[in-house]
Amino acid sequence: MATIREYFDTDLNKCLSTHVDWQIQCASEATPPPIRARISQDFDANAKYWSFFIPEGADVVEYVNAIFRIPETSRCVLSGESDSVYVEMGYADYSERATSKTLVFTQRVFLYVDAQLPLEFRKQIVALGNQHGFHVLVREREYAAKRSALEKPLAFISHDTRDKESLVRELALEMSKLMCPVWYDEYSLEVGASLRASIEKGLKETTKCVVVLSPNFLSNDGWGKAEFDSIFTREILEKDNVMLPVWHNVTAREVYEYCPRLADKVGLNSDVGPKELARKLVSVVKKSAPNKANSANAKNHAAD
Repeated sequence: MATIREYFDTDLNKCLSTHVDWQIQCASEATPPPIRARISQDFDANAKYWSFFIPEGADVVEYVNAIFRIPETSRCVLSGESDSVYVEMGYADYSERATSKTLVFTQRVFLYVDAQLPLEFRKQIVALGNQHGFHVLVREREYAAKRSALEKPLAFISHDTRDKESLVRELALEMSKLMCPVWYDEYSLEVGASLRASIEKGLKETTKCVVVLSPNFLSNDGWGKAEFDSIFTREILEKDNVMLPVWHNVTAREVYEYCPRLADKVGLNSDVGPKELARKLVSVVKKSAPNKANSANAKNHAAD
């Protein structure tokens, strides 16, 4: 399941944005954790708006009150000294230009709160925002849970846990930013859930399975090997290319020694970087997703 912080990081990403960490002065804490303040700029609509992330453990009442009362919030600027970064949009050799100076603050404020908030409390926050002239939307842990339940992953990422820092975590985030939900253990596994059942469900239901082939993965005789065998079996049963290999610091010889057939399968090299890698993978995944849905519908009609 995706966390509320992950939704804050990936939502509203179609617009150019600028952000800064604000240190809020609270009576209850000497040095409270900072909030992330972000301005999204929509040049097509000539509009801009706020989103804030309030971290776990923060005094939500004090933080919300501070956000609504800070002069920068009503002015929609990141600091009292400047209107963030000046941006000019358009073609260098064409007359039509758009600048960040003309953007109008819509009074929209998104609050992402890493806490479980009762409905009545959320309503009070919205009402308080209205008193300050803001149109507030509150997104917290219940929101993240309900949304995650409706976002069926399109791609499964099979990897060795030792490769998270060097590639996999950022790859999963970049794919999510491109509106491609992924089954990734840090997003999809809940405390107390059956590891085997969750993984098998992800392997069976996703459109494609991204396999990060690394020296760590190739030497993994545990879950990595089990996942690979399951994906390979699914390809045989479905007679389709389910596996999307990503070569991460491995040679053709190493891949061949692991699985000769896999060495002949076209893959992507992680050298292109997580963003470009995600773009290429998502392109393939989304092309396949409608075909899978149509195939399922056809089977249902045939059964009827």
